[in-house]
Amino acid sequence: MFNDITPRQQPETTDLGRNNNRAGENNSWGLLTRKIATEKTSSKDFWSDMSKNLDSGSSSEPKVLSDWGLEYDRNVQYRKTSVTPTDNSPSSIPEPVQDDTDSKPEMGFSVARNARRAENFVVEPVEERGPQGRERGRDSYEAKKGRKGYDKPKRSNRGSRYQDDMFEEDDAFDRYEEKRRLKAQRKAQKEAEYTGPIPIHLPELISITALADALKIKHDVFLEQLAELGFEGVTLDSLMAGETAALVAQEYGFEPIVDVGASRDLKPRPIPEDPSLLPPRPPVVTIMGHVDHGKTTLLDYLRKSSVAAQEHGGITQHIGAFSVSLSSGKVITFLDTPGHAAFLTMRERGAQVTDIVVLVVAADDSVKPQTIEALKHAHAHKVPIIVAINKIDKDGTRIDQVKADLARNGVEIEDFGGEVQVVLVSGKTGQGMDDLEENILTLSEILDMRAEPDGPAEGWVLESSLKSIGKTATVLVKRGTLRPGDHIAAGLTWAKIRHMRNEAGVDIVEAPPGTPVEILGWRDLPAAGDQVLQGDNEDRVKAAVEYREGLHEREKDAADQEAIAVARRLHQERRAREKAAVEDSGFRAPVGGNWNSRKASLYLQAKQQAASAVAAASAAEDLAAAAGENQDGEGGQGGATKIVNFVVKGDVHGSVEAVCAAIQEIGNHEVRPRVLRAATGPVTEFDVEHAEASGSVIVDFATATPGHVRRLAEQQGVRVLEHNIIYHLVDDVKDTLSKYLDPEISSHVLGEAEVLQIFPINVKGRTYKNVAGCRVRNGVMSRGAVYRVFRHGKKIFDGKLETLKHVKKDVTEMRKGSECGIGFEEFQDLKVGDQIQAYEEVRTERKLQ
Repeated sequence: MFNDITPRQQPETTDLGRNNNRAGENNSWGLLTRKIATEKTSSKDFWSDMSKNLDSGSSSEPKVLSDWGLEYDRNVQYRKTSVTPTDNSPSSIPEPVQDDTDSKPEMGFSVARNARRAENFVVEPVEERGPQGRERGRDSYEAKKGRKGYDKPKRSNRGSRYQDDMFEEDDAFDRYEEKRRLKAQRKAQKEAEYTGPIPIHLPELISITALADALKIKHDVFLEQLAELGFEGVTLDSLMAGETAALVAQEYGFEPIVDVGASRDLKPRPIPEDPSLLPPRPPVVTIMGHVDHGKTTLLDYLRKSSVAAQEHGGITQHIGAFSVSLSSGKVITFLDTPGHAAFLTMRERGAQVTDIVVLVVAADDSVKPQTIEALKHAHAHKVPIIVAINKIDKDGTRIDQVKADLARNGVEIEDFGGEVQVVLVSGKTGQGMDDLEENILTLSEILDMRAEPDGPAEGWVLESSLKSIGKTATVLVKRGTLRPGDHIAAGLTWAKIRHMRNEAGVDIVEAPPGTPVEILGWRDLPAAGDQVLQGDNEDRVKAAVEYREGLHEREKDAADQEAIAVARRLHQERRAREKAAVEDSGFRAPVGGNWNSRKASLYLQAKQQAASAVAAASAAEDLAAAAGENQDGEGGQGGATKIVNFVVKGDVHGSVEAVCAAIQEIGNHEVRPRVLRAATGPVTEFDVEHAEASGSVIVDFATATPGHVRRLAEQQGVRVLEHNIIYHLVDDVKDTLSKYLDPEISSHVLGEAEVLQIFPINVKGRTYKNVAGCRVRNGVMSRGAVYRVFRHGKKIFDGKLETLKHVKKDVTEMRKGSECGIGFEEFQDLKVGDQIQAYEEVRTERKLQ
């Protein structure tokens, strides 16, 4: 039986087929709105009657339907479907029969065959065409496609090609939907297997663009979110450290994994779980205090030497490290740090590597700025303190005041119920030195300092210098034992130890923990404060240094890019302010490019005025900022800040570092120093040539400048400042910078005159100039002076004199009580009663304080 019949499926070769030509009119087979329900005859008779009437042409489709008691509706499409007979259906209608060979009607059926197969069917209305119709079509197509021999080509059947094209688009859509379904299924399965944060690998330095791509976030959105997280001024070109990028990635639910070069770099060994099992080591004691409070003199007594007499100016200017064997057989390693303010970094470095700090305070001078600074370093690094009040052998000591001052600065001494020991000593006479040694040993026993003598050595660079024997560095060994032939790395350089010497210059074969030693064999000079780590071989330390150099370069590039980004942002802000200033001026650029010379001139004029206003505002802001930072109270003179370049050379790395820091602290908003280059060793010809090309001043600290280099500097006009004492060098640098300061100008009044009458004088042709007839009231009116004109107490002119006459004779000066004629070239608006004042400018050189 038929399951579906539509008007398009009516026979093409029968008489009924001609009715299909009228499809869409009022005779379509599918246009029925009721079910066939008749009690008089079967559906077979209905088809016979329908065919007979239509073939004879005696009736139309609506009339046939009307005769059978059915309605006609042209606006609804119908189909025939097999249904179960209803109560009002004739009992003779058989049950629907399923046709296994053909589930759909074929084209070309005759009327008789349609009549035979149309038994037990009912025609019901079908919904309008839409997605459901396409689904039925696909289902039917798939059912026919599954039949045997369906895919074989038919030579004369054009309908097969039409049917394939009909469903080609639907098949593509089905394949797309299936692909999406499988992809979603795989994603859900993967998420079900791993429910934690998604891991993400980050390099040590990553750009903002790469980080946004890794996190799968749009660039502009990522920049806004970074600003909300506190990253102000970040651009897509900015670089971010891997640790910082890891924190950002955690905010987005990722599990960051920073790819560091730990496998290439050298790292210190972990601390042992039970240090009490290790052998003891000598304590490291740092002597700190204010300059000239007797630190080095105290150490000279301990080691029975006279280092203080060898120091330039009687002050220590670099860290001295040595070991002292006491009468008890114990060994103590002492570090002597400079007390001058310029050596702040050295004192801080000494506090980092020490076990105990001995704070030396002069009994006649009490607590001073560097004393307080040393206390801050000790507290910051949690180092125990022993106070040594020195110079008690001198007259005018104030020991009680020293203790009170220490207590006011946070030192809890034993006399006031604290735990800090106070020892009264004299470095000159040796008074109290035994007590100081005993207190140091007692405190070291309490601290129980131990270290393993075996394994890879570790330590810290105290000083480095370039000597005649080569590049050397003083290293304090903290763990392990160093021997000649070992390979070590420090900062961005490495060494194969050729020789090791103690503080007396004697070669030694090993340096156990707590020993200061001078090491020779460095490829380059290490920086003071670098950590020293031992490697297995040369390749190992080379790989570690190469990794550190690469990291240093990347950090430098990141800083450069950040500076470029800041400069670009400032430029954009300046352009925006200029544009706003042009718009505020009332000028509007012509729309559509309709320019002419007048409009272009007005635009350029407005733009130049806006740029000048913005530049003046920026200069005022910079001047205000510089004045706020300036601590010496000098007023600003306006204009750009002058920069003076310096090249610094010194004996050791720590001294060079201190000199650079001292130079950069000098100056104000008018003149500033800039250290272009700094290195250890004496001044060379290259230094002179570099200084001549850059207009720099060479600073030579604690080295001897060769004679030929000094002569070359004189020939090229390069100034060399040679000093062995830090505060003398600072004073010389101040004098050098002071020469670039604008002088202080003051005025000294020479004479005053009053205008009594105005005389117009014919100069040339019809050109007249006014000459004022004046009486000199005070002083002398001279031709070489500078003149000011006042009217009603307000200055209206300031400039030079053109004419000074007595009657008609030119004179050089006129004194009090005399009358003269005075004329000015650039000022003609003279009136009776004006006051004319003659004065001279006094220029006074200024000094940096």
